[in-house]
Amino acid sequence: MATKRKDGYREVTFVVNGNRHHVYGKTLTEAKEKAEIKRRELVEKVYKKGRDLTVDEYHKRWAAARTGTVKGATIRKQHFEYKDASQTAIDEAGTLFGTLKLVDVERENIKMLQRELSEKFSTTTVNGIIALLGHIFNDAMTERIINWNPVKGVKPLKRTEVEARTTKHRALSLEETAKFFEAAKDSWYYNLYRFLISSGVRCGEAGAIRASDIKKDVLRIERTITKDSDGVYRVGDSAKTEKGKRDIPYTEGIAEAVSTQKQLNNMLFDNRVIRMDNYIFRSSQNTLLNVTVVNRDIKRICAAAGIEKFTAHAFRDTFATRAIESGMNPKTLQEILGHSDIGMTMNLYAHVMDDTKQNEMKMVSVGI
Repeated sequence: MATKRKDGYREVTFVVNGNRHHVYGKTLTEAKEKAEIKRRELVEKVYKKGRDLTVDEYHKRWAAARTGTVKGATIRKQHFEYKDASQTAIDEAGTLFGTLKLVDVERENIKMLQRELSEKFSTTTVNGIIALLGHIFNDAMTERIINWNPVKGVKPLKRTEVEARTTKHRALSLEETAKFFEAAKDSWYYNLYRFLISSGVRCGEAGAIRASDIKKDVLRIERTITKDSDGVYRVGDSAKTEKGKRDIPYTEGIAEAVSTQKQLNNMLFDNRVIRMDNYIFRSSQNTLLNVTVVNRDIKRICAAAGIEKFTAHAFRDTFATRAIESGMNPKTLQEILGHSDIGMTMNLYAHVMDDTKQNEMKMVSVGI
């Protein structure tokens, strides 16, 4: 950008690496020539400095620049993803990936890293780590520290694991459900479990529900418990996704679980000074619900009931499975679960829908 000063000199302003610089000349041509020389000097200085950075050093700077612009939970997730890559040895000498100079990283290094990671993690995790490195190296290109992205052209690993809908996404059978809830009657989280299986709500969302979220015949889901970049649990300002903000019909089963829990809260907590009294489902210590502690309690109950262990997410899957078996429209189920698109719902529960279609098809009579 060029301007004319009051003293008659011409001023040219330009930006290098986020910093603004000003150059002056008696004429516009002189100012532009000086600006171009200065800009080249600064770019070369930044480039030379960048050539000495290791991958770890650049990542530290890259991550710091994202603080405040990206969700804390995302920063924390990417921190651990990068750590797994950084501390992986990529040759027989034991050279750690993070110690390589940024400008020296080649595609073969990325492929070797991918192979080493695949020995320790699932294909989904490995592909996520490599994708993160792609973003990091791409930004280094934008800063003109490197000339090309070594991640480009490295193909993602093909999935070898069983799909999540048959492992993580496991619904309880009617028999398992009955045995679990019989054994769970002495648990502090008994009402939470009744609520989760009756609503399809995620555990983190349940822990962020306030009494004010209940509106006559609907329950409003607006926020969820999350971890910030320091690993501290807190209630976020929004749901997991934009679609996660939703209204759920306030059924009799949901209302009973909420009402019973509120009575328990009043008995144990509301007669003394508390911090979390606006949240219905809390820990036994009157703090934010912690899914790790909840899953530990579920594991204990499963052992007592003599059934295969599962996590809190299974209540959500059980709700969805029973809903489909009862004839609920998949689009309606998508809205209740807060899925971003119908494809996600169909993919996770297609096997249940297939069974339902088979049973319903047998009931069709064409009059022949």
